[in-house]
Amino acid sequence: MWRQAREKLAQTYWLALGLLLLSACQQNQITTHHDWEDPAVFDINKLPDRAYFISYPSAQLALAQQPERSSQYYSLNGQWHFHFAKRPAERPEAFYKNDFDVSSWPLITVPSNWQMQGYDYPIYTSAGYPFPMSKPYIDPSYNPVGSYRRDFTVPADWLQQRLVLHFGAVKSAFYVWINGKKLGYSQDSKLPAEFDITDYVKPGNNSLAVEVYRWSDGSYLEDQDFWRMSGIQRDVFIQVSPKAQLWDFSAKAALQNNYQDGQLTLALQLLNSSKQHVQVTVDTAVYDGDKPLWQQQNSLDVAAGTTAPLTLQHRFPKVQPWSAEVPKLYRLFITVKQPGAEDQVIYQPIGFRSVELQHGQLLVNGQPIIIKGVNRHEHDPVTGQTISQASMLNDIRLMKLNNINTVRTSHYPNDPYWYQLCDQYGLYVIDEANMESHGYGFDEHGIGNDPQFKAAILDRMHGMIARDKNHPSIISWSLGNETGPGPNLSASYQLAKAMDDSRVVQFESRTTWFKEKMTDVIGWMYANREEITSKYLGKYPEQPFIWVEYAHAMGNSSGNLKELWDFVYAHPQVQGGSIWDWVDQGLLKHSADGRSYFAYGGDFEPAGTTNDGNFCANGLVAADRTPHPALHEVKKIYQPLAVTRLSNSQYRITNRNFFKNLSDLSGAWQLLADGKLVTQGELPRLTTAPQQTSDITIAVLQHFPFATDKEYALNFRFVTREAAGLLPAGHEVASEQFLLQPQAANTLKLTAAKDLQVAEDSDNVTVRAGHSQLRFDKHSARLVSYRVAGVELVKQGLFPNFWRALTDNDYGNKFAKETAEFYKQADTAAQVTAVQLRQQAGVAQVQFTLHFPTLHSDGSIVYRIGRDGAVAVDYQANLAKDLPEMPRFGLKMQLPEGFDSVAWYGRGPWENYQDRKESAYLGLYHADVSELYTPYIRPQENGNRSDTRWLEIRNQQSIGLRISGAPQFDFTAHHNTIADFDYPKDGPNRHTTDIVPRPMTELCLDLRQRGVGGDTSWGALPYDAYRLLPAKQQHYRLQLLLQPLTAR
Repeated sequence: MWRQAREKLAQTYWLALGLLLLSACQQNQITTHHDWEDPAVFDINKLPDRAYFISYPSAQLALAQQPERSSQYYSLNGQWHFHFAKRPAERPEAFYKNDFDVSSWPLITVPSNWQMQGYDYPIYTSAGYPFPMSKPYIDPSYNPVGSYRRDFTVPADWLQQRLVLHFGAVKSAFYVWINGKKLGYSQDSKLPAEFDITDYVKPGNNSLAVEVYRWSDGSYLEDQDFWRMSGIQRDVFIQVSPKAQLWDFSAKAALQNNYQDGQLTLALQLLNSSKQHVQVTVDTAVYDGDKPLWQQQNSLDVAAGTTAPLTLQHRFPKVQPWSAEVPKLYRLFITVKQPGAEDQVIYQPIGFRSVELQHGQLLVNGQPIIIKGVNRHEHDPVTGQTISQASMLNDIRLMKLNNINTVRTSHYPNDPYWYQLCDQYGLYVIDEANMESHGYGFDEHGIGNDPQFKAAILDRMHGMIARDKNHPSIISWSLGNETGPGPNLSASYQLAKAMDDSRVVQFESRTTWFKEKMTDVIGWMYANREEITSKYLGKYPEQPFIWVEYAHAMGNSSGNLKELWDFVYAHPQVQGGSIWDWVDQGLLKHSADGRSYFAYGGDFEPAGTTNDGNFCANGLVAADRTPHPALHEVKKIYQPLAVTRLSNSQYRITNRNFFKNLSDLSGAWQLLADGKLVTQGELPRLTTAPQQTSDITIAVLQHFPFATDKEYALNFRFVTREAAGLLPAGHEVASEQFLLQPQAANTLKLTAAKDLQVAEDSDNVTVRAGHSQLRFDKHSARLVSYRVAGVELVKQGLFPNFWRALTDNDYGNKFAKETAEFYKQADTAAQVTAVQLRQQAGVAQVQFTLHFPTLHSDGSIVYRIGRDGAVAVDYQANLAKDLPEMPRFGLKMQLPEGFDSVAWYGRGPWENYQDRKESAYLGLYHADVSELYTPYIRPQENGNRSDTRWLEIRNQQSIGLRISGAPQFDFTAHHNTIADFDYPKDGPNRHTTDIVPRPMTELCLDLRQRGVGGDTSWGALPYDAYRLLPAKQQHYRLQLLLQPLTAR
């Protein structure tokens, strides 16, 4: 009954769609004059939507999945003649004619975006159209047109075949001609357009002409947060098939009998485009590897010019279901045979799996999976939105290496190869229609409520489902992104449910004005814990909560992921979400002197062009896929197991997988004392079942003699036993660290100097001890000279510091506006109100009393100097209660050129902050200063290391400085100043090439600095635990011990 009702519903919708198109076309005769400004015209003479597949003449070739080796595939990728016009009126209108000479036109690579080939310019806007809004019309003064021409050869034997011309994706609208004859027109820049060219070609040389419009009425449905580019951006090829052929098929591989058995339903559509009936034989076969599981042969007559359906079903007992954890695929072959024609063989990997909603949870194969996802744009820093297979495979590899299990195809259907990879290697996919109208808002005036666009919206949803329906990795369809709701989207939801009842449907809208159902899943973007608690929990018992987007990773971001995921694990109906987003959308550019950098909005567009700057750079990886430090945190938070401490020697391992045990991992532990290895061992073989726990005992720790003066940490590490998929053997999947005994209290006790000498004049205090000499400026309270064995350690003196170079999140939550006038110049404006000098028992003490006029606050720095010139520093401040939040509280200094080697005992090795340090374990680390710099696409605060017990910085002669905390401190060390990384939005220091290393090292030593935050980048603050709020705490104190280091 349900199937009949569903089919009836689908028929009803397509009848409504047809009537809507007819009505719109009639209206169009009066109101518009161009196809590309008519919402009712989005295809002319285009073939019906269908599943994407390549056919081969043999099963062996089909299994290899190398289209260029198939006689039924003819690539038209490569060099085309190209002409660029700034506006339609300037295009060469007759260029498609056979007698039009294009030999003098330059060549362009297809596929590509012409903006990445030296024509026109890319435009980056996040929300808002890059052209004047006047739907459905486009400003004729600037709407570039690309005219493409190439020839291709048709062998004589092709004339007995059916030839289908396939464009993988063209942006945004295009016409196509064959041999001077108009073939058709298409829109939707992220789905295929196919045309039957059988009757248009001739033996020998043929010409193909394509006219592409940068913008069209379809562009009003493509207002996504990405670079606005255009051109033929995916593969172009001709499919050469027998005239009686498999045109389309659906392979629905479901689970039955408590998810143990597989049920395969094949719905084949055979097409006979010849003028006589043809008898075809259809062989279907399913294999598990090379083992045949089912084979069936069917014969049927297909009348001339008609299609014939063939539906087959088969039950497979005891199958292994597909999931992202265990992406088990079976091999389906469909072979169509007919007399006198080459076989047509289609290979389709299938995975048996189920998707359903039960009791307010999303279930895959009966289990309430957790979405550990990312949003991914198709982006390459060199080729723009034309993505190579190697790039796609690299993205999958990086995601799998970092415990990501889901990708949302934000915000459009991706290249077909992406889904093959997700099927093969195991990623859940939320497949999103190419639909966003952000610029028109989300209320009743939005495009979701505009009837003239309804047909186009439904067409986009239909095309995506038709193309991608056979991929087990897709567990959800998405209606689109940031589009005002309304009847158009409700109809799209109903269409999706009618076409496919085996997946859920999601839509991100959270409107209150339109009540019709548009989503199976609640996914409010960037909803924080408080909002989910107050507005979702207990109010949607039938719908799970899965963030469509969360944890905006712009620049130095991704704070407080631990808190978010503690919340996820505490609430069964909250099933994770997808981070925004995967990759910085930077484009490769070069400075005047030839240095490369990644550019962003405003770097290409002419002056006055609307752009959204570096808001395109929100990735966990850089544009070239170099991981940002935050990716380490994501890997840690997303890891598939947890370790809980029961005692110093007993631990509980929780398997957070849903479908596999932990037997593919080997575990090991290490005991560290002050960061140094004491003892280590292997864990017993792990067999913990999914969603279960196992307790382990480390016998050696039961009665271990922990020294009272040392800090002990226990590290766990879980690695793959063998290579599997894209993961190599020995790859670390999960880890954990426990502090078994914290560091002993550090009182920064000094040893008395027997040879202490103190001198004072009107400007300075000079102290000598051993081979060290220190000089303090009485007017600024700076330690202006620190010489060890004749080597100067100080270029610029140690002094209070309250400011940090603003992060993208700082800008987004208006931190600069609220704080700069107080804190940015607080150090240089500080006044010394008193100086006290004291010498007692071999220790000299220099005390400065300070006043900070911009803060209306007071403070002090006390330096105590002992043997060999060791300096205990005690810096305190009492801040006014009405001050805004403080960026950081610490001291900074500069060391001369050559002090490049840093070792530290603290969190590392990668950059970490107080709200992003779960993945950065306590340990001993070493790096050159240059390696402590994180080159965010827009320079900003970077490179912090938290919870540092001590650090050493040395020159090549091993002379340097050791700094210890009482008990801990954070530090950054750079060959640049804070000011180098800081900038006004339209000022200098906009790109990495602006960061030129200086001949010095600036060292910032902080009690703490503000967390980086990351719930959003446009207002969300770091969580209160990670803020320095004078309203809550007025007294701050940083204690350090500086000790000179001589040659080893």
